[in-house]
Amino acid sequence: MKNDLKYIGKNIRAARKNKKLTIEILSELVGISESFLGTIERGESSLSIETLISICNALNISSDSIIMNRTEPLPAVADKKDTLLTMLNNASDAELDFLIDYIKFYRSRITF
Repeated sequence: MKNDLKYIGKNIRAARKNKKLTIEILSELVGISESFLGTIERGESSLSIETLISICNALNISSDSIIMNRTEPLPAVADKKDTLLTMLNNASDAELDFLIDYIKFYRSRITF
């Protein structure tokens, strides 16, 4: 059980860092204290299924990505990527150039 908690905590921490969120921000999104989230990430505390679901929802990931370290995107994300790829495949060179410039501009202004 202790190893399971460490494994789950490690995966939560990795997902949080991947989303570039601090413990403070994630704990606010989930509605738990920073210290409790820290103990979860270190595998020192167990968490309820409700807390696990809240963490996964806040990170926009599936619970099996935490429990089983599954890295495939959620179906909604996969659908969005498929839609975007279809649109890109049908775009003209001018549209592609515009989109590339727009994404570069957007990313330079927004922190994820």
